[in-house]
Formats: sequence, structure tokens, C-alpha cells
Amino acid sequence: MNVMSKISTVNQVKEHNIALVREVIHSSVEFTKHSIAQITGLSIATTNSILNLLCEAGEIVAVGNVSSTVGRPAAKYVYNRDFAHICCVFPSSAGSQRYLSYTVFDLLGNPVKQNQVWLEDVTYESFEELIGILIQKDSSIKKVSIGIPGYYDNNHIHSCTMTALNGCDLTGRLSKRFACEFMMENNMNAIAYGLYDARRAHGHTPAALVAVSFFEGSGPGSGIIIDGKIYLGKSNFAGEVVFLPYQDGNIYDLVKQGQESIVKSTAQVVCSYCAILNPETCVLTGENLSADLCRPILERCKRSIPEQHLPELLYISNYNQYYQNGLFRIALNSPYHHRPR
Repeated sequence: MNVMSKISTVNQVKEHNIALVREVIHSSVEFTKHSIAQITGLSIATTNSILNLLCEAGEIVAVGNVSSTVGRPAAKYVYNRDFAHICCVFPSSAGSQRYLSYTVFDLLGNPVKQNQVWLEDVTYESFEELIGILIQKDSSIKKVSIGIPGYYDNNHIHSCTMTALNGCDLTGRLSKRFACEFMMENNMNAIAYGLYDARRAHGHTPAALVAVSFFEGSGPGSGIIIDGKIYLGKSNFAGEVVFLPYQDGNIYDLVKQGQESIVKSTAQVVCSYCAILNPETCVLTGENLSADLCRPILERCKRSIPEQHLPELLYISNYNQYYQNGLFRIALNSPYHHRPR
């Protein structure tokens, strides 16, 4: 291992340990160094170093000591939910109308402000104007997490249903304009991550989860979570199931043929994932699907895949809450890189 590899490994371990501590303190009302060390399994020395770092930065705040009759009282800390705010933004449409939906969260995931901005078209300038207004009103915004209905390669957007964004280096341009950290993710990856996080919070942690969508006016899309992480592939193209070779022709033509065609196409997507990834959970969403289609989709899958290999198949109608949560979690789990204003 060369020197650069060693440095990289040390930094990765440090960031992993900080992420472990953050995950615990996000869900704690108050805590001590000893309690964090016990829960995370980290040494007292490592925990002490991380908490000192977070305390110096203002991310946690000391609030006194734990009363004790033996030894030196342990310091108590609470998480500073307003240390930073995270702004999550994604474009969407309702019929022929388009809009940017945004939510500003504190670090515990509580919405501080949310709304939609209706537009004639979604462009780079739309994002720049909205983000500029939000940052001007809330200087605590340190991260902006953006969802896009398309994929990106080298930060440039491709195959986006908001066609004015195709070819745009959205986060690169915004980073030059504002002193915030910007991150971008495909809409289905963010939805899948939000779904995974919700199931994990309720005690169900699938090793592999896929989310498959059939949104109104578009072909299928999907997002993949493996071992708690978004799987992106070599060029962030993983999950672009619209490019599968569908048995009966062009997928956009098939969608127009009605429910039976959508069931057949969705079953092909699910079967493809069963044979390649063998996920435990597959969540369907989008206006062209519904809960009562889960059974006929599974029945079609059984024609190709033995039943014991089929995933748990669920349908959720309100995907926006998982979309927002996924974007928030992506930003929250990303380390802070402080930039001067």
C-alpha cells in the first residue's frame, strides 16, 4: 500500500467513525462520551476525539454534567439541530405544469420551511434563483441536496424529463455561485434510499431493496440499495430500466397501451432484478401503478421466476415524503467540508 492509499484509508475510517457517532446522537435527547462509546463500539479515546471535534465546530453543545457520587462527573451533550440546515430541492410536474418542490430541514429532520415554486420550465436559472432566495433568508443552510428525474455522469445530467437540464453541470455551476455544499441524486435512487431508511427505522433492514416507478407520462425507473448504500454503477447508470429490451417493443409505446401492458412491463423489470440481484424487497410507486396491481405483477413473475426467489412486493402512493427523506439522508450522511463565506 502506498502513502496516498494509507492516507485515504485513514480518512475513510475517520469519516466512518464520525458517521457512526452522528447516527447515534441524532436519535439521542442527551448523551455522554461513555454512552456513545458503548453504543458505537468505538474506544473512549476515539469517541472523545470525535465529540471534541463536533463540540468545537458547534455541532454538539455541552449542557452540564451527569450527577454522580463516585468519580468525576461526566459531561452531558445535546445535538445542536440548528448547527446547519439542509435544503432539499427537486423538480416535478403536474400535467403540463412544472415546479420546484423544496424543504429546508434542521439536522434532526424537522421541516423548517417547505413549498413549491411553479414555473413555465425548469432550468438552471430556476435552481439558482430559488436557492439564492432561500440562502438569503436562512444563512444556516450549509448543504443543498438536489433530486433529478434522469441520471448524471461526471456531474452532467442526461435523459432528464426536464429537458432544459440535459447536459447541464448543475451542481458545479451552483457551487461556483454559492458557498454551500451541493449534491445531486437521481430521483429513484433518492426515493429508494428514503424507503430503505424508513424500513430500517421500523426494524426491517433488507440487504437489498429496489424501488420501481411508473410515473405518469414517463417510462419505468428504479433505484437500488445494497447493504444500506445506493448502488450507482460505473457511470451512475444503474437502475435505468427504461433501457431494458422490452419484449413487446418500445416502452413508451407500451405505456400508452394501458394497464395490462404496464403490468407485463413491470413484471419484466421485477424478474430482471430477481435474476440478477435477488432483492428481499421491491417497492412499486408512481401514478401508472397501484396496490391492486401487485398481485397480477407477481403472478406474471411466477411464470419466469420460482416463487421462493420473488421479493416482497409493496406499493406506496405518496413517494414525495420518501423522496425528501432520501435527499435529506444523503446530505446528512455526507461529511461537512467547511467553506469560507
